[in-house]
Amino acid sequence: MSSTTPVLSLSGISKRFGAVQALRDVSVECRAGEIHAVVGENGSGKSTLLGIASGILAPDEGSVVIGGTQLAAADTAQALRLQLGMAYQSYSQVLSLSVAENLFLAMPAAQRPPYREHESWAAAKLAEFDLDVRPRARTGTLSLPQRQFLEVVKALLLDPNVLLLDEPTTALGPSEVEQLHAIVRARATAGVGIVYVSHRLPEVLGIANRVTVLRDGRSQGTHEAAAMSEDALVELMIGRPLELAFPPRDGPAGEPKVLLRASGLRGRRFGPLELTLHEGEILGVAGAEGNGQDELLRCLAGVDRATGSVHCNGKRVDLRSPTGALRAGIMLLSGERVRESLFPVLGVRSNATVQVLRRFGRAGWVRRGPERAAVTSLVERLKVRTPSVEQPVRFLSGGNQQKVSLTRPFLRDLHVILADEPTQGVDVKSRFNIYGALRAKAGEGVAMIVKSSDPLELAGLCDRVLVLSRGRVVDEIQAGDLSERRIVAAIVGGSAGSRNGTDG
Repeated sequence: MSSTTPVLSLSGISKRFGAVQALRDVSVECRAGEIHAVVGENGSGKSTLLGIASGILAPDEGSVVIGGTQLAAADTAQALRLQLGMAYQSYSQVLSLSVAENLFLAMPAAQRPPYREHESWAAAKLAEFDLDVRPRARTGTLSLPQRQFLEVVKALLLDPNVLLLDEPTTALGPSEVEQLHAIVRARATAGVGIVYVSHRLPEVLGIANRVTVLRDGRSQGTHEAAAMSEDALVELMIGRPLELAFPPRDGPAGEPKVLLRASGLRGRRFGPLELTLHEGEILGVAGAEGNGQDELLRCLAGVDRATGSVHCNGKRVDLRSPTGALRAGIMLLSGERVRESLFPVLGVRSNATVQVLRRFGRAGWVRRGPERAAVTSLVERLKVRTPSVEQPVRFLSGGNQQKVSLTRPFLRDLHVILADEPTQGVDVKSRFNIYGALRAKAGEGVAMIVKSSDPLELAGLCDRVLVLSRGRVVDEIQAGDLSERRIVAAIVGGSAGSRNGTDG
């Protein structure tokens, strides 16, 4: 149960980055035992606020008080001593080290076990939080949901009095969300104050006691979650009512052309599958995490090895490397945007055009004028919030980074786009910008396969959804039957019956 005792007080916080006023006079108070959500669009200042609360950033104005003690400056070590833990959206993990070594490093030196015991110690911690990963596993080999859970476990190692969770469910499916929320509620019941940042508004309203809304760096007030509706939150976030409607499905006239056909396709964790994808079609892929969805997309993109045959636009695709897939007109938009889709130190323009520089070249020179004009047009179309197309993407919010990665398919001649969690970490308004852009691309005849952990997203965006279980297609849901309930029912009942594939 929450009390009136504050474990974290942010008072009058203001922060500017160059010409951008990220926060202006924002105050938030989190009480012991409370789950306090902070919501807002990308760029509204949520991550900046958490950065200031955790001692990573210093505010220009205002104060941070943790457990009655004020932070004197930007000092993460002092915040840790005051028993504040934080699970980062971008994951603070060393991918080349083992899970046990990452947990060992997360502890202050004085509280670490002897190194010879670090694996058994880590195994006990993992079991405590029901995280089914091997302590010796290299962190870089974990799935995104496993890494997300690991980030939360790291934050909980010090038994914090206040816990900051920055987008803790972006890579989680429904069952993993329930598992995480059980951990969060248990900590709150034990008296921990939890600040919960998320774009998933139904989750926020289902778990939070109170909600603070940010818009353009300003607070729109703190509200009792039980008294708020999703529509009311959206209106506070964007300043006006938003019709939560997906773009219409405009089916092609006549019999659509087959753009992609896979026969006997088999890879790690999936197959064999038969798959047909038509011109202008958006095909969804659903399933509990770890049932082959990620591997299917990566094999079709030539990133992971596969057997079987794939034809795109009538021609055999060389899937031995990503280059072969790209030459055939198949592009993967990875869910690991920072690690695999973007060059964080480069600007928006360079990230958008890195694969298509020849399009803007003449006699070996890149024509900056046409290149900048093309990128500026896409930035406006996708509503990327950036002060300039030269801004390094590492300084953009997570949702705006996602939109930058989506600029590439619009600058390249493609037949098929493979989109892995295309709106991961993206706010509600930006999601519909992305949905509209993807549907517009499909209207040009490009086919898409969208893997998403959000059943509502699949139901609203896709023309057809395949449900995978243990690497096999166990259900195929056509447009007329698509709904969030239908998809969830197929996922949880996926082991009841199995089909080898689909003939489209």
